[in-house]
Amino acid sequence: MGQSRGHVLFPVLLLAAGLGAPVPALAQQVLSGGVLRDSVDAPPQQVRLADPDSDLIEALGAYDGQRLVSPGEKGKDPSKLRDVADPVAEDRAADTAASDEPDTPKPKRGFDLMEAAPPRLIDNGRSSAAKRVNSAATPALRSGALRDADGRPVDDTRTGTAATEDGLPALANPTLGAGIADETLPAQSTLRQNRAAETIDRLRRLKSSDEDDPFAPVGTRVGTFILYPELIETVGVSNNLDNDAAATKGAFSETILSSRLVSDWATNQAEFNSRFSYRHDFAGETREDPTASADGRLRLDLSSDTIATFRGAIDFQREDYSDVLDDTTLSGRAGVLSGSLAAEVSHDFHPVNVSGTLTAARKSYFSLPDGSVDEDYTTLTAALRTGYDVSPALQPFVEASLGRRIFDVAAPDGRDAGDRDAWLPALRAGIGIDLRDKLRGEVALGYAWNVPDDVAVETTASPTLDASLVWSPQRGTDVTLSGRTSFEPELTGQSAKTNYETSVAIAHSLSARTTLTAAASFGYEDSTVPDEDKMLLSGEAGFTYWLNRQFALTGSYEHRRSFAIVESDRYSADTVKLGVTLQR
Repeated sequence: MGQSRGHVLFPVLLLAAGLGAPVPALAQQVLSGGVLRDSVDAPPQQVRLADPDSDLIEALGAYDGQRLVSPGEKGKDPSKLRDVADPVAEDRAADTAASDEPDTPKPKRGFDLMEAAPPRLIDNGRSSAAKRVNSAATPALRSGALRDADGRPVDDTRTGTAATEDGLPALANPTLGAGIADETLPAQSTLRQNRAAETIDRLRRLKSSDEDDPFAPVGTRVGTFILYPELIETVGVSNNLDNDAAATKGAFSETILSSRLVSDWATNQAEFNSRFSYRHDFAGETREDPTASADGRLRLDLSSDTIATFRGAIDFQREDYSDVLDDTTLSGRAGVLSGSLAAEVSHDFHPVNVSGTLTAARKSYFSLPDGSVDEDYTTLTAALRTGYDVSPALQPFVEASLGRRIFDVAAPDGRDAGDRDAWLPALRAGIGIDLRDKLRGEVALGYAWNVPDDVAVETTASPTLDASLVWSPQRGTDVTLSGRTSFEPELTGQSAKTNYETSVAIAHSLSARTTLTAAASFGYEDSTVPDEDKMLLSGEAGFTYWLNRQFALTGSYEHRRSFAIVESDRYSADTVKLGVTLQR
């Protein structure tokens, strides 16, 4: 060791002598073991060249990892300089990541306009009222979920139980098989008559955030739920108040009270919708027309790949005797109460998804004429569906179901008809689409049969078309397509009819305050009874103008026309409505 120090000391002494340095003091420092080790082991100090204020910038943490930010660019006030992590630590972390994955470039996070913004703060830092706070509403948003190339969570739920950005079931129709299974339509379904434009506007506003729509409802927190109430008061005139061949002209008023109750849980989901309306006609035979409907859904995330969904709906409305009993000589109205319960379990085997559904539906009639036969019946259905993930955006599927319709009185006395009970098998194939904000939903084609227990009654079979699609061709415009095929027994037991219902609704934001809506619907009743087929077409256009977040003016025009072979079933109606909307 002493010999090696001599080799080092000799050239150092010569250099010091040439420079005129004090040789004894320098020799003592070089021979010091601690200084020598420091000179060998310590890494060279990183020096960054910058303007004279660079030391101040380094001390305040204003170095951004790429260039020095001089105080002249952000002002001399040190409090305005950005406080970031130590640049040396950032460099070390970047070098470590690069050494671990030398061939894999680090993905850059893109900017998503539709991504949820951070909570908006109001007075004293309090967040906006009744905003959703859960960040794991769906399994795909929890830890370990699938992510895209930019690192964003991917909604991996099947389109049959698809969820919106806030994690809530989005489809107005529960599932594509609901028609054959006799499931009751939800309160906010676009397939309900005279509701397509109203429904799409309301559903879109309920999904909007403060940043997307300054006039979206705020909601009221009720425990772990958020309540969105709405009141619509409308007056109007029509040249056919009763929608029949008599074409009675007159005015009417209508009051609609609706609500949506949404869970705000860290996991699982629940929502409850209700709608009550009361219409009073100032002319015609039907002076009072109340309707009520409610539905709810509960989704349980049993595991990251298993989801259980429970649905329920109930609906009350009034129908003419002639429609219920197929007797045009009768006058009056009957109350019709329908309801359904469904349980669905879905498991993802990656890339195959399998789901099974059990449904129980009930339909009852009240206030029928004396001597009428009990027309109540129940429909029980089991369905099995299998899908395959071709890509995150496309999932073709096949589905088979078997239903059983059971009348309370299978063979009524005094009728020539035999047993009215029947089997309802069905097959369908379709595709689920999930192009994020542009196009979501599913569409299916199939075939269904109505097989009566009475061998003397003809078996009926019909093609089926079911769809539920939401398309956003551009920001501020939403298009909803809904289609549904169902079997409805003609209560004589000798026949049945297939109902096809389709609606297209458009909502366009002309400005932040003004929304234009339009809707078109098509309905067709294909009956096995000769000359009983009917077709209904309707078109509607309207507007909504918000004076403030709680109050809006509305207006609409609708034209309806019924085509039928029987002259008494033909009619046309034009209706103009003006109203106000109150929301919270």
